[in-house]
Amino acid sequence: MNKEKLLELLNSPEDERHDFKEKWYIPGKDSSKMAEMLKDIFSFVNTTHDDDCYLIFGVTDERKIAGVEDDENRYTTQTINDWLNKLPIEPETPSVKVENVCIEGHEVDIMTIKNTDKVPVFLKSEVKGKGYGRHPISPGQVFARREDTNTSINGTANYTQLTKLFRKQLGLNKPIGERFKNVLNDWRNWYYYEHTNEIGIQYSIDPDFRIVLVDREADAKIESFSLSQYSADITWEIAQLNYKNNTIVEIDVVNLDGGRFKAVAPDVSFLKKNGKKLFYRYYLENSVKFHLETLINKMTSSIGPDEWSFEKFMESIAVYEDNEHQKRVEQYLNCQEKEMNSVIEIDKKEIASCRDCIKTDLPEDSSELSDLAIANMITWFKVGKYIREFLLEHPDF
Repeated sequence: MNKEKLLELLNSPEDERHDFKEKWYIPGKDSSKMAEMLKDIFSFVNTTHDDDCYLIFGVTDERKIAGVEDDENRYTTQTINDWLNKLPIEPETPSVKVENVCIEGHEVDIMTIKNTDKVPVFLKSEVKGKGYGRHPISPGQVFARREDTNTSINGTANYTQLTKLFRKQLGLNKPIGERFKNVLNDWRNWYYYEHTNEIGIQYSIDPDFRIVLVDREADAKIESFSLSQYSADITWEIAQLNYKNNTIVEIDVVNLDGGRFKAVAPDVSFLKKNGKKLFYRYYLENSVKFHLETLINKMTSSIGPDEWSFEKFMESIAVYEDNEHQKRVEQYLNCQEKEMNSVIEIDKKEIASCRDCIKTDLPEDSSELSDLAIANMITWFKVGKYIREFLLEHPDF
């Protein structure tokens, strides 16, 4: 967390996303500091929103900075996770990180509790011993947070809170587009079908989620991402992501390598060099498109690629975490003019070699066989490959 984010939280009253603690957990008369810390972590895991939550140490309830630089009970990411990993937690151990920010001459510790849909989280067996005091946490006891208040140490979440948590677990608290993205992740439970009147992919657990594949005409018979396949020609389809009788979104899909496998058509972006746009193809990891592409690649069916074909397909496609990641990378690479000069150099031999590879897949009079069209495809391929390799070499960029 940076200083700006901390200041934003300091200017907000405690709520379902953050809480202030003047000090780290101090053993009281009943020595219950471990139980209290676990209760607070569980309470912030068991929230019905989809945001990360924060326990902020070194700040009073009045939001005055006191600091923890002299606190002997401070924890680190490693010490907290070592402790959590030893506990009998269901359905999964919370993901927790501790960071330190210096502000107004003091050190403030921030514990980030990552959002998850694996809720409610609880202990499957009782934990006793030092630090759990007179109120050990019972098996199945569910702590939750409502506004700025956690469930008490000897209580449990009420029926309404539990209902909301199970709706979150099932994805029922999200818009249908987000729910579709979630079920696409469950690739083991999708199957490909071919009926007389349609072909598609259906979710076996809830057949209301269905993807219908429809042929469509397109001018492009070859794209930069198909150049690396044995057969470069492609045909186009539309994937209609349907829930019950409603189409949620339509996504372009291509049949590659002579129709041997399908893939989601990547999006288009560009870098800038001397006012010229250098186009390339990309995916966003948090997009429905990328989730559908992952499903097609992983599910066991006749429409997915083999390992070699998939690697060659992805060779010139950049994959970003989200739009912010894409923006950072593009801004940086736009300044690397010398490198870009070498990337986009194309000679006549490359054009001739590429034409020899693709001419059997196209009519003799196709405009896609012109020097300009081939040079453009090669440039798209090279720029995409350059960005992909940059991302692999700089995973934390």
